[in-house]
Amino acid sequence: MLELGERLTIENTSEMRDTIQALMEQGHRSFLLDCSRIEFVDSQGIGTLVSNWLSLKKRGGKMELLTPSVRLQEVLRLVGMQKVIESFDDIAQALRAF
Repeated sequence: MLELGERLTIENTSEMRDTIQALMEQGHRSFLLDCSRIEFVDSQGIGTLVSNWLSLKKRGGKMELLTPSVRLQEVLRLVGMQKVIESFDDIAQALRAF
């Protein structure tokens, strides 16, 4: 599980992308992102989530969101991704989905 900070913006998306890419190179294919602390998200943040999701899907992997903040849920809904990237409010339920 990767815990994301309060901001998912252009200033910090490269760190998330690099971390996920490094873990994929090590063979990891399933990621649960703890999104409970996200208070602000910009287009670069959403773009990074989507590109990581696509990259994992192409490699047979999976990315899910744990307890996405209200703000993140709103943005995902606006861009039509709330039905594509699975999200869970309960960690046990999220882990069972893997």
